[in-house]
Amino acid sequence: MNREKTKSDKRQLDKVVGNNIRLEREKRKLTRDELAELIDVTVSHLGLIERGERGATPVTLGRLMSVFGVSLDSLLAEPTKALFARESTPESAPYFKKVSALITQLTEAELEMLCYSIKGILATRTNAGGDDARPTDFEI
Repeated sequence: MNREKTKSDKRQLDKVVGNNIRLEREKRKLTRDELAELIDVTVSHLGLIERGERGATPVTLGRLMSVFGVSLDSLLAEPTKALFARESTPESAPYFKKVSALITQLTEAELEMLCYSIKGILATRTNAGGDDARPTDFEI
């Protein structure tokens, strides 16, 4: 495998893991200071990890999994790819990012309510018969 490709893949993984760590921290309403103390790293080091500028060591990942009560898979998962089937446009990109961050914080029941809400919006648009009309034939 090409060395540059390997470095690029590692940087991308570091960004995904860092974003997931930040989302988990925010979901639990922890400050960086509080989490850094719990996992025994400096606040600045935690900031580097959350921004994907530095990779978390296996020991740090283990501590994070313990503090958050999550699996390694959940820290490695790339949430935005599974959430959106369509490509974002330059105009919609900020909304995709915001919605993605918000969705990861929802419970299963809240996700179900969100599905019903979206289905209702699409049904209203379809019933109006506008140019944007799209079918709403998915099951919840």
